[in-house]
Amino acid sequence: MNFNFLIQATRVLNQNDIDNAELELITNFILTADEEILYDYSSTCSLITYDTDLDLYLEILEILLKIYEEKEEYEVCEIIKNKIDDVIIIKNNKTI
Repeated sequence: MNFNFLIQATRVLNQNDIDNAELELITNFILTADEEILYDYSSTCSLITYDTDLDLYLEILEILLKIYEEKEEYEVCEIIKNKIDDVIIIKNNKTI
């Protein structure tokens, strides 16, 4: 997973006409990020408007969570919430 994917995912998720195939592709890709990738994001800043790429990743997770809550797909919501918790732990570890 790389920064270009994060940018593309953000663009697609902010469209009002995202289809299920795009949503599933983005969700699967975003949720496969392991701890190593997340730590890498926490030390990289590709966009000046974000402190780190991990902030962009977190924003995508929050958008996905809203989408799946609206679709009432609570099992996916739980997985996304767990990933958000992982990101918050990493962010807190870096600032302490």
